[in-house]
Amino acid sequence: MIIKGSRYSETTETRNDETKAIAKASAYSTQAYYTIVSEQGDTFQSLAQRHLNNPSLYWKLADINKSVKFPDEIPAGTVLNIPLR
Repeated sequence: MIIKGSRYSETTETRNDETKAIAKASAYSTQAYYTIVSEQGDTFQSLAQRHLNNPSLYWKLADINKSVKFPDEIPAGTVLNIPLR
């Protein structure tokens, strides 16, 4: 299932005469961001609640901040981009 508003869209891909449904990532438009510095214990879910007023929008932060490998273990002091609403 692809969440509405996600940067992913559903498409199909054929390999070896087999067609499968896949999710294709598209680049974000020139969306405006501001930056924050993470604190001890921050997660994308907690940051989405704090900055986007909805913890289920954590995926937006994960998509924008690809350098963070483990979204539940964001090192304190990490500079993160937060989309403007």
